[in-house]
Amino acid sequence: MPWSASQQKRLAIEKQLLEAYIGGNRVTWIDPTGDTKVEARLTCSNNKEYTLRIYLPQDFPNSVPSMIVKTTWMTELKKRNGSDLDGHDDHTYGSQDGCTSICHFRADLWKDDNTLFQIFMKGLIWLEAYEAHLRTGYNLSKYLADIVSSRRFLSPAFSRKMRVQI
Repeated sequence: MPWSASQQKRLAIEKQLLEAYIGGNRVTWIDPTGDTKVEARLTCSNNKEYTLRIYLPQDFPNSVPSMIVKTTWMTELKKRNGSDLDGHDDHTYGSQDGCTSICHFRADLWKDDNTLFQIFMKGLIWLEAYEAHLRTGYNLSKYLADIVSSRRFLSPAFSRKMRVQI
């Protein structure tokens, strides 16, 4: 899909943010003039590396993009006991392209000045919760609720700094 001039400007800003805060060598843009996807290789606190992929909707930034945890074999992640992740309790939306689609922003709370960087950071929070689940067996929602309720996930000042002025 061809991006409009305003979308191209926005995507250039997004690219600068990702290069500055994640690193250009850890971010990959796939089909930037068509069905655009952005991948970032992120490392959890236990040094496990994951790749998150964001799918940009045609009307970006007006609607929330979807995000998956991309695995080497393009398969879904599993719970500690080997069963499938459970939607609401695990903050997942099933699968997309064979991989686990994870929750990061509620569609009704999405704002057009939210950034791809913020999405990736929320994805990293989800990955930390997933790694904690693999260690303990507790539902991801236990960890995600703790993070959200304590507001440790993004300080207001940092969050404001990452918002794009359009």
